Amino acid sequence: MSGLILPQKLVSQLIEAVKTGILLADNAGTIRFANEYLGALLEYPKDGLIGKPLETLFFPEDIPVFLANIMNLTLSDKGFEGEILLRKGDGNSLLVKLSTARYQEDSPERDILIFTLQDISQFKEMEKNLFSSERFAGLGKMTDQIAHQIRNPVASIGGFALRLAKEKVPIELHTRYTDIIYTEAIRLEQIIDRLVEFAQVSSPRFRPITLAEIFQEILKALALIQEAQRSRIKIPSVERLPETTLFGDPGLLAQAVHYLLLNSLEASSDQYKIEVSGTVRDDQVIIEVKDRGEGVLPEHLPFVFDPFFSTKFNYLGLGLTTAKRIVTEHHGQVEILSIPKKGTEVSLVLPKDRRRPIRTRLILGTPGPRLSR
Repeated sequence: MSGLILPQKLVSQLIEAVKTGILLADNAGTIRFANEYLGALLEYPKDGLIGKPLETLFFPEDIPVFLANIMNLTLSDKGFEGEILLRKGDGNSLLVKLSTARYQEDSPERDILIFTLQDISQFKEMEKNLFSSERFAGLGKMTDQIAHQIRNPVASIGGFALRLAKEKVPIELHTRYTDIIYTEAIRLEQIIDRLVEFAQVSSPRFRPITLAEIFQEILKALALIQEAQRSRIKIPSVERLPETTLFGDPGLLAQAVHYLLLNSLEASSDQYKIEVSGTVRDDQVIIEVKDRGEGVLPEHLPFVFDPFFSTKFNYLGLGLTTAKRIVTEHHGQVEILSIPKKGTEVSLVLPKDRRRPIRTRLILGTPGPRLSR
C-alpha cells in the first residue's frame, strides 16, 4: 500500500472519527481547522473555533510565556509535548496532553501548525485518588507502631484495675494503683490525640505566597507554646526576611515549623536559644530551625522520620513525621545536619515555583512567536 493516496472524504472521516482533538493553525496563531471531537471537548459549537486566535484556548497568565514558548518550539520544528490546562468555551479548565508539529509548505506563510490534544483529566483524577490511597496506606503501615504504643498503657490500666477489683489492697497501694491507672490513661489519650492530629493534616491549598506570610503564621503558632519556652525562640522580624514568592500553604508550612520547634525545645536546655531563619537559594526557599541540644546519633538519623521514633522515654515521636509529610506534599524535602552534643539544624527546602521552566521563562534562540492580536 506504499504511496496510496487516500480520498479527501475518507481523510476527513478519519479525522472526525478519532477520539483525539485535532487543531490546525497558521504560523500567526490563527485557528484554521478544529475537528468536531475537539469542539465537543472544549465545549465550542461546530466551527466555533475557526478564525479565533490560539490565545482563546489559553488562560491569560499562560499567554505571555507558555503559549509563546509553545509557538517558538513548534515554529523551530522542535515541537512541544506536555500537559497543559486549556480554557474551555464556558471559562472552565481542561487538562490535556498537547503535542505540536509544523507541516512545511513551499513558503513559510503557508506553513501549517498541527496541534493534537488528549483529555487526561480522568487519568489525573485517578492519579490523585492513588496518591490519597497511598497516604492512607502510609497510615496502615503505622499499625504495628500504634499497637506497640498502646499495648503498655492498656496492659497497665487493665492489670491494676483488676487488682483493685479482686484484691483487698491497703490504702497506700490503692492510691498508688489509682495514680498509675490515671497516668497511663492520660498517656493513652495523648497517643490517640497525636494520631488524630497526624491523620487530620489536610492537603495543601496551593496559592502564591510570600516567605513573610509563612513567618506570620509561625508567629501565630508560637502562641501555642508556653511563654517561658517561647522566650528561647529567636525568630527574625517579617521586615527583615527576603522578598520572594513561592507556591504553598502558609498555615501548613507554619505547622511543620511548629513541630520542629517543639522537637528543638525538647532536645536543648533552657540556657540555649533556638534560631529560626528564612533564606533564598537559587530557586528554593529554605526555612531552618537550629538548636544547640543533644543532637542525633548517626545510627539514629535514618529513623528520625519514622512514626513514634524517639530516644526519649514517654515521648511520642510524630512531629518530624508530620513535618516531613507536609513538606513532601509541597514537593520539597527535609534536610538534617546533626552533631551529637552540639546540636541539630533542620532545613525545610521548598521549591519557589512548582511550574516547569517552560511556563515561567521565555525560550531564547528560536523564532519569535507570531500570534494573532
